[in-house]
Amino acid sequence: RNVTPEDLNILPEFEGISYDLVIDGKVSYENLKILNKDYTWLKKQTLKYKILPEEALIASINAKGDFFCQKKGTQR
Repeated sequence: RNVTPEDLNILPEFEGISYDLVIDGKVSYENLKILNKDYTWLKKQTLKYKILPEEALIASINAKGDFFCQKKGTQR
């Protein structure tokens, strides 16, 4: 089995909740509102990945503020 942090007596830092901001090109205005963000902010973030929000398969942000975005049709 895989080693877990508990096996090594390590207490991992709580990462908090992640918010999905775009799923399959559909913007979650509700989650943006929860985060006190707007479409302009989201567009600025996705443009760093050279795409518009509607072109994203997924865009999310975690409690630390780390933004992740993946374009539709791309695989890792």
